[in-house]
Amino acid sequence: MLSVEQFSMLLAIAGMLHVTEEFLFPGGFIEWYRELMPPKTKGRGPAFLVWINTLMMWFIALALYYGNTSTGASIALAVASALAINGIFHIYGLLKLRKYSPGVVTGTFLYLPLIVIGAYCFWQSGLVTPAQLGIYLAIAVVYHFISARKQAG
Repeated sequence: MLSVEQFSMLLAIAGMLHVTEEFLFPGGFIEWYRELMPPKTKGRGPAFLVWINTLMMWFIALALYYGNTSTGASIALAVASALAINGIFHIYGLLKLRKYSPGVVTGTFLYLPLIVIGAYCFWQSGLVTPAQLGIYLAIAVVYHFISARKQAG
């Protein structure tokens, strides 16, 4: 079984690889995102994306701080839930635009398995309940729907 610390480190690595795929190699996320979510994204710079990714890493650090406790597990799974929904968002964008979505590889092959692994490990260890898992996923889904709606105009 993974500890919260080990899981949080995997989240941090996955997050860094995801951001690398989006912005450095192969990059192109901002242009792709503007095509997927016009008109409000037109002319927008990367400030929001920098802010949201910094916030993600801050929450991962917070999970590390609380360690192998129910608080640490809850924070880590809340982040993992949001990242898993982000992975689904990339798949949605890939299908909608019918072209590569910068971030879809890491979103699919890192974020989606991590939520399953974390949920299983922390549920089995008694750090979280199935109800808590449902809440984290519901919050992540609602956040992404609200964000997408605001971006689409």
